[in-house]
Amino acid sequence: MNRSGTLAWLQNALSPIAGDFAAPEAERILTFLLGISRSDLYLGGNSELPGHLVEKIDAIIARRLTAEPLPYILGSAYFFDREIAVTSDVLIPRLDTETLVETVLANEDSKSKCFLDFGTGSGCISAALAGNRPWRAVAVDASRPSLRIARINCGTGADLICGNNFAALKSGRFDFLVSNPPYIPSAAIAELDRSVRDFEPHQALDGGADGLEFYRYFAASAERLLKPGGGIYCEIGYDQGESVTEILVSGGWKNIRIVKDLGGRDRVVYGKMGSD
Repeated sequence: MNRSGTLAWLQNALSPIAGDFAAPEAERILTFLLGISRSDLYLGGNSELPGHLVEKIDAIIARRLTAEPLPYILGSAYFFDREIAVTSDVLIPRLDTETLVETVLANEDSKSKCFLDFGTGSGCISAALAGNRPWRAVAVDASRPSLRIARINCGTGADLICGNNFAALKSGRFDFLVSNPPYIPSAAIAELDRSVRDFEPHQALDGGADGLEFYRYFAASAERLLKPGGGIYCEIGYDQGESVTEILVSGGWKNIRIVKDLGGRDRVVYGKMGSD
């Protein structure tokens, strides 16, 4: 079968689980296996598919039809301006988190900085920020398997620390804190799409009874880690803008702003400590 025929067959096979995303997933599988770009895939539509790839495609489809996310099957996902290694030990990077990266880049100058990435997971935030500015990351996560993935993605651009709170940081004064913390209310995890609920790590999702546990911790404890006027940037749930703002205000943070994602939903909160 040629590439065009395989692409159509793949799209049809993926439709029951991927729905409207069956076409891009089919493209992703073939470009990944062939090691080519999307444009090359279509330019070479009449090229025959190598026979040794048929079994690999069948295996990918079998796993995908269980609702296992495609990035876990292929071992990588695209985030911001780069390809990120992922395993089931880390959350899959999403477009929502690109809004967080864009907010930091838009509000911090290009001088040399050191920032704290708390709950780094795959390291995608640290990799994107340090890869676009003369900044260095200190990336913290409670999961050692996550940190092994973060090392792949961050290279030498980050210092990695295992810990579940700021006590893991023996010293340091940072220019800003950035985090995509767990923010799903505990009881809501069972209601998530099964591709998330059954495959992504719950410790990276569960934000406590109301989903706001980490924001309270940041509001009360982050100031000691930051330089005067240091900033805080956090991803939030679409319905948490007002609640997180109130939490930060009660903790003494100023100039708090909410940034919406591409869908027009609250997605990022940021502010400064000690600013007027």
